[in-house]
Amino acid sequence: MAEKDKQETQIVKTEESKVDENQMAEQLYSNAGLDPVVEAGLKDYDEIIRSENKFINKVLGPRESDIKGYGEAVAKRVAYAVYALMNRQYGGKVGDLRSYILMLEEERNRANIRYDELMGRVIGILGEEYKQLRTDSKEFMEKLNATLGEDLKASKIDQKALAESLADIDGLRDQIAALENEKKQLIEKHQAETTELKKERREEVKSLNDDIKELQRSNENKLMTIQTQHVEEVKTLNTRIAELEASVKSLESENGKLNKNLEKLQAAYDSLNESVVQLAETIPATELGNKIGEELYTFVLKDSKVPDAVIKGVGQFIDFRRYLKMAAEKGVETATAQAKDKLHPPPPK
Repeated sequence: MAEKDKQETQIVKTEESKVDENQMAEQLYSNAGLDPVVEAGLKDYDEIIRSENKFINKVLGPRESDIKGYGEAVAKRVAYAVYALMNRQYGGKVGDLRSYILMLEEERNRANIRYDELMGRVIGILGEEYKQLRTDSKEFMEKLNATLGEDLKASKIDQKALAESLADIDGLRDQIAALENEKKQLIEKHQAETTELKKERREEVKSLNDDIKELQRSNENKLMTIQTQHVEEVKTLNTRIAELEASVKSLESENGKLNKNLEKLQAAYDSLNESVVQLAETIPATELGNKIGEELYTFVLKDSKVPDAVIKGVGQFIDFRRYLKMAAEKGVETATAQAKDKLHPPPPK
């Protein structure tokens, strides 16, 4: 049986409602008085949301209107689902019961209209006295019977029910006053919470703005420091570039001078080389050998400790002049060749 009930509770479909179903859901929602239930659910949901995530409420603000719409839609769906389930369970008799309820509601509405007409007559007759009587149901009924008399009987109004209704109205007045007071308290509480949230949000925004300004100042200082360093580095680089350019110009000038000196030296070297070649070819080795040989022979005679007679006697066998001239000539040729090799070396092989 439990499984059967469970299966019956799972047959409710949630596809798009038709127009008549929407109208039925609206009427069931209104007749069942589900609006306070939605309000209570909204309050519970708001407390849960507030306890779970305060940040969303701070940023997005209260969302009761949207949540209430969701709650009403769900309540209407549930009301219609319960109605459809009961109608199926009782073999479609709930629809007859609904028709009977509608008929009773029409009779109630007609009675209310009649009651409003009679109350209008009572108010017109009693005038200011009505304001004093309406707070006391018993006294009001006595005055109503005395005023209307037969008209009240002809209206077929259930006086007992009317008295009970008036008593209920008195109770409802107290409830309304209590609800108004509760509503006022809720409004004040909501305003206080909203004010607090706005204050917290303003403080957070102010803190964020201060942080942003501080970051901007820090970034500006860093940027100024970097720009200053960049300017100094650029100045240093420009100075270094200017020094290098001046050094390059100086080196170019010195290079030009060196090139000119090199050209002069090359010309002098070429001239000297040519002179050396010519000198080697024009030196009279034989003549210089003879002259130097005579000078050497004279020097030997003067410097030698051997008597001249001995030298002259030996000279009959060895011609000292001839050998000294040959040696001097050979020395001149050797010196000329060495000077030529030094000043004009042969090209490398």
